[in-house]
Amino acid sequence: MDKNKTFVSTLFAIAILFIGAFAFAEEVSVSRSESAVMRSKLVEYSKKYIGSPYASGGVGPNSFDCSGFVFAVSRESIKVQLPRTTRAIYSFSTPIKDSEREAGDLVFFKTTSSGNISHVGIYIGNNQFIHCASDGPNTGVIVSSLKESYWKAHYYCSTRFLPASKSELLADNSTGSAAESSSQKKNESSDSASKSSGTSGSSSSKTASNDALGVRILRHFTVDASVMTNWNFYSTNGIGLQFRGGSSMVNLSYNSKYVQPGIGSILCYDTQTRNLRLPFVLSVSFLNYFRVYGGPVLYVKHPRDIDDDSLLKQSIFPGIFGISVSSPSAIIKKARVCVVTDLNYTVFKKWDGSALSAKKSTSTGLLLSTGVKVTLPFNNLF
Repeated sequence: MDKNKTFVSTLFAIAILFIGAFAFAEEVSVSRSESAVMRSKLVEYSKKYIGSPYASGGVGPNSFDCSGFVFAVSRESIKVQLPRTTRAIYSFSTPIKDSEREAGDLVFFKTTSSGNISHVGIYIGNNQFIHCASDGPNTGVIVSSLKESYWKAHYYCSTRFLPASKSELLADNSTGSAAESSSQKKNESSDSASKSSGTSGSSSSKTASNDALGVRILRHFTVDASVMTNWNFYSTNGIGLQFRGGSSMVNLSYNSKYVQPGIGSILCYDTQTRNLRLPFVLSVSFLNYFRVYGGPVLYVKHPRDIDDDSLLKQSIFPGIFGISVSSPSAIIKKARVCVVTDLNYTVFKKWDGSALSAKKSTSTGLLLSTGVKVTLPFNNLF
């Protein structure tokens, strides 16, 4: 009876954690035309603070630091609350090619000896960006050029947190008017063609609408895959690092500002228990750096005791629980690549179903995994 209660309680806790993550998830999901308007508001609003002084930790309205400026302007102008720090903003947003950059996107720089991302600004078009500088000939909120020798030398990458806009109207006001006029003419022409084509036009419109819906749904998700080497740092004979095989994990997560719920699977081969297992897990990631997960485990082959080689009982549920930590990402084309460290515990039992001793359970089920993770946001493909 107690085991059944434990099973139900654990399942309920995981479900609440997973559902709660969706409840807190907030995604910037708007159409391209709505994005164009939001980008324009963001850029124009940011210019009102030109001349405001720099202050470490400042988020306005009288002074800012670089990330505080981006944070405050986004929140006040378009009601999108980004993470507070430069590196967190970078992790939240999606890397893009320089050729895809448009006004309202973000530009990042490495300006310190640490080699980490340390500065962020808002791109406003024509190779210019607005930001809050802490040193140099001009400080505070200023407009700079990506072609300036200093910023060109320290530039790292561009990202976006709003969907791409088809319109070019954000580069400057005059271009905006022309693009808006051109877009309006195209829409009028399209409407006329649709009316004249009758049923055919209606069918085409429905197909385009369905395609757009599919793309919008995909933009909400990110897939990542990791390949790791497994280690055991504790055994019944003492403490010491021992090789335990390898594993790979694939996870699909829902994009949001701070919390990303997801679902995934792990393929793990354990050299000491000599078994191949396949956990299916629910996961919750935080700011792309931390992930907790848990779920049932299916076994392809029965595990064996690492000391006397006797058969162990497979525990399907509760099966595995773990936490992983990811390093800051490097951008390779449209993907993010980082180093990941994972600590997980798999439940094993004796062949008769009884529990293992605490020492045996820890030495058998606790694994430290290290490897590489590749992340691909679907909204980076459309």
